[in-house]
Amino acid sequence: MTEPERFPILAAVGNPTVRVLLQFTRLVVEAHTQDDILRLLAEAAVEHVGADGAAVVRIVDDGTGEVVSSQGVTRAVATWKGEADVIGPELGEHLRAACGSRFGHARVLAMVSGGGLYGALVLFGKTAPVGNDGVELAQGLVDLAALALNKAARLAQLERAYADLRTSQEALVRTERLRALGQMAAGISHDLLNLLNPISLHLQVVKRASAQADLRGVDDGVVELQQALRRSVETVDRLRSFSKQTPDAAPEAADLNHLAHEAVDLARPRMASRGGRMNKIHEEFGDPPLVSVRTGEVVSALVNLIVNAIDAMPNGGNVTLRTRAARGGAEIEIEDDGPGMPKEVAARVFEPFFTTKGDAGTGLGLPMVVDCVQRHGGTIALSTKPGVGTKFTLWIPAAS
Repeated sequence: MTEPERFPILAAVGNPTVRVLLQFTRLVVEAHTQDDILRLLAEAAVEHVGADGAAVVRIVDDGTGEVVSSQGVTRAVATWKGEADVIGPELGEHLRAACGSRFGHARVLAMVSGGGLYGALVLFGKTAPVGNDGVELAQGLVDLAALALNKAARLAQLERAYADLRTSQEALVRTERLRALGQMAAGISHDLLNLLNPISLHLQVVKRASAQADLRGVDDGVVELQQALRRSVETVDRLRSFSKQTPDAAPEAADLNHLAHEAVDLARPRMASRGGRMNKIHEEFGDPPLVSVRTGEVVSALVNLIVNAIDAMPNGGNVTLRTRAARGGAEIEIEDDGPGMPKEVAARVFEPFFTTKGDAGTGLGLPMVVDCVQRHGGTIALSTKPGVGTKFTLWIPAAS
């Protein structure tokens, strides 16, 4: 079997009509705009179809029609605008009449593709209408142009949809950023209350020691105040860094026992504010490895857990902190012998804004703890049972 027999289109290339259609297809594919496509159509109608004149009418966005490209017609036709619903034989006669006595015949070929009407090609003849062969070629050109316009319209629609989607995504990102910032601000205010609460107690201690000329007591109180203020400033700085999208403070190698003891000191004033209801904090520290952490965040997280344990025992109780080496990292337990939690509460305690403290709680303490632990590559586990107590176990990988 010869090559032309296997591929009939190759044999048809010698046909002038096919050559014109192929050439027009190539030109249309290379066209950059819809106006370019319609200009090529008007030129091809005169050059290849044999029309004495041609006008291409396009349907514009408001539903009207206008001549956007023409060959060999009067200015009145080249600038014509009118209702789109007149596209048909009456449009051809109307435009032919606008050319005066120049043409004696007109034929309209509608550009339809994908169920959409994009316009029409009007062919003009001076003494005779365009022949059947010419009309057949013109119809092929019109169909190709309509197909190209349909593709261009769909592409423009996709581009608009993409632009709308991008705008929506940007708005969503801004909204999410504001939501996250608000959530973080609420969580940090929660942390600040826990960290600033000891300051009033230490000020009282300093004032009393000063009145008694107890310089050692004054020095100890000032050290405690400086520690509380330093952690408070670090907490505020986290919010500022987040709002400016600046890099977080670099982690540093730290002793988990030291951080836990600092958290206990910051949380003790919470017990003092409970009046005569006794709470005791026990430190059962082992020998955990150093961890690479942002110390301010970890201390805040531990203070959160200790304060929660104290608040869970309004009639007094025990809070125990245990540290140890475990699974290639450091582990710390914060356990209380309070009332514990039912299953439905335990299942939701890590959800943002879920709280059992009513107006006194923000529901952000534990989510902030989870966020802190996960940022440091660690894990957190909860063990609780009504009437038995609650235990949180935090694990952080060892510093490399």
